[in-house]
Amino acid sequence: MNLKEMMAGLPVCCLLLISAPVLSEDQAWFRLHGFSEDGAYAAWEMGGIQDGSGFQWIQFEILKTNSSLPEDGFCHVWDEYVDELPERADMDSINVRIDDLCREFRIIPGNTGDPLIYHPVTDLGVRGDTVTFCLEYFTPNYNSGELILVLTTLPVNCEQDYPDWFPSPVTPVLGIIEKGEKHLLFTEDTLPELHRMNFGYGIAAVYSNPTEHNSLLVVLHSVRPGFEGSDGRFRVVSGSF
Repeated sequence: MNLKEMMAGLPVCCLLLISAPVLSEDQAWFRLHGFSEDGAYAAWEMGGIQDGSGFQWIQFEILKTNSSLPEDGFCHVWDEYVDELPERADMDSINVRIDDLCREFRIIPGNTGDPLIYHPVTDLGVRGDTVTFCLEYFTPNYNSGELILVLTTLPVNCEQDYPDWFPSPVTPVLGIIEKGEKHLLFTEDTLPELHRMNFGYGIAAVYSNPTEHNSLLVVLHSVRPGFEGSDGRFRVVSGSF
């Protein structure tokens, strides 16, 4: 079993423990729980340690795959410092909330398949705006065909409380090239509140929706203003081609 598989099976409390010694600033960790039986929803979470308070936090989201909009979820911050771990009962209650939401939306834990692309934030050798992959690999030298995913960004209006010493916020646009033809995979007219201050994006991972034909789930690295500098976060979007 590799490290990724080990982490995927750990409860939230263990993931918070793992995050503690390796985060010097507010860089979140990420976990994809799974897709629903019909592929209409996906569940994911991120968490970490706030760079200003030192408090641990978690954000859980049920994503509607046909719109890339959050359908449900919650955010929780523990008011204990990293060396004062939350009470076990509190951690258990968070896991119960996650399990209940997954059950409500018929999310199958672990129903993710292997990522088609996986570039953690520590991977410095890959450009974050363009990745090349295929949906299936049948035998050596025989695959389902090359796909090129291209990430660009568009400027958005700055909010009144946006700190002007950071780059201006942007919204992501994802296009995919198949057999020389370009398709629009994701764009948005309305920026969700959670991501309205993001000023940078990069491609972190790509998953194939297990039940929706030619539908992809894209995990994006994102950067936004934080208390003592830039905060590393994640954003998940979906689209078909």
